[in-house]
Amino acid sequence: MTPELAARKFQFREGFHLVDYGEVGLPIFRLTLEAITMSPRFMPTIQEFALRCLDLGETHEVDVAKMLGLKLDVVVSAMNMLISDGYVAREPNSDVADEFHLTDAGKSRLLVDRLDVPQEEMVVVDYDGVRRMPLRLTGESVVRPAMLQGTGAIQIRPYPAEAPGVDDLAIPEISKVIRRQKSEDFRRTVLSLKRIVRRSSLFREGVALVYAADKSDEVQVAFVIDDKLSDAYELAFAQHDGPKKMGFVRAIAENDLSKKLEKMIGRPMYKSMAGRDAMKAARKLEVDGLLEIDAVRRAAAGTSLRRSDPVAVALATAEERLKSARRDMDAFEVRPLACYEQTELLDIGLKKARKSLVITSAGVKPHIVNPARLREIDLLIGGGVQIEIESYLATPTEARSGGKYDPLWELARRAAKAGLTLRKSGKQDFFFLVQDDELAVISTRPFFGEASRRTGFMRVQGVVTRKREFVEEIRSIVRGSSSRPVRRNGN
Repeated sequence: MTPELAARKFQFREGFHLVDYGEVGLPIFRLTLEAITMSPRFMPTIQEFALRCLDLGETHEVDVAKMLGLKLDVVVSAMNMLISDGYVAREPNSDVADEFHLTDAGKSRLLVDRLDVPQEEMVVVDYDGVRRMPLRLTGESVVRPAMLQGTGAIQIRPYPAEAPGVDDLAIPEISKVIRRQKSEDFRRTVLSLKRIVRRSSLFREGVALVYAADKSDEVQVAFVIDDKLSDAYELAFAQHDGPKKMGFVRAIAENDLSKKLEKMIGRPMYKSMAGRDAMKAARKLEVDGLLEIDAVRRAAAGTSLRRSDPVAVALATAEERLKSARRDMDAFEVRPLACYEQTELLDIGLKKARKSLVITSAGVKPHIVNPARLREIDLLIGGGVQIEIESYLATPTEARSGGKYDPLWELARRAAKAGLTLRKSGKQDFFFLVQDDELAVISTRPFFGEASRRTGFMRVQGVVTRKREFVEEIRSIVRGSSSRPVRRNGN
């Protein structure tokens, strides 16, 4: 499930509305522990003691049964298993009962059991930095901080910041989650934990959903882990006061720009905004369609479908429902922007522009202006579309050293030719996407990313319109803001 689909699926919360979302790294401490362990004995008890009786000189099943105080048929069954395992040999005797003797393998097995002593070894466990408990994760479930930064994900801090000490670790819990190179269980008994040899800070990938209360300044942060909403993680994060300590509460509460937005677009456009109940119903139909398509595609993964196949019919039906829901959404003259649809609207503008495309931003991030979107820009330039891009960044005159992909330099190279205008703007409260006379979007979030690395969340607010008259009004607003820089957030 993509972050956008997760945000859509879990957007509805009684008394709250979703204002932001994003990929996050949830803190994990990988601990290398020096432990004392002992291998358990896997031979059934009756078989083990039958071997011991033979080792003491008993040779008949009836005598072994008497020594152990067991019924004869129980001992006979145990002897048959020991013979099949190669630990005991049967010597037939026509006059009296058969005799039984230990084989070399049986003698070796008894010797190993006698020498079974505790041993020191290194074990590795993963420890959740927020819920403060050991976890069992696969190798693909965690990433290093550098890998996380490259995706634009936000790093959630552990609370408390310190890794656990050896006294904080419970042996029964540790035994269940010891990491193995393969998926088999840890087959030794942990007797004690001596010390923590090494601590590594890693992150588990997830999606954070930020909700603002409808009638107060309360902010709630939920987490989607492995496509499921984790109530336990949300509760632990809230109990540690994580939303406040990481600045999320202040960022959301102090940046309500609805009044500024209303003033900027004007009363007529603002009064045309779709109502909350109508939007909720429309968004519910849209997400139901998306989730149905996702479920059908997962069920059909790896198979080729014919039109007559039931799965193919179900997929076509779900896709038609989604198209209908989106037609209803586009029918609103003006509607509020949802935080999860901004990237999707950016891609729509890039794919459908035929004459002009205006995009304003703060920064130009590689994970947004990636090679795929850069190719879309090239196709637009080749098709004669006039593209205007604004950001807070000065146009570079040369590529950065190191040979890394630099989207701003790639845009600058294209601006040096024709078909693309690249400008530096002053800081602003709002950012714009205007595609021909068909689509206009205003958002408090920059379309190509922040000027610095993203470390928190914000209150995403804005509008979407497809009404030609309103699109042209927003285009004129963009031209006005380009000629006179506006300080962002009143600074």
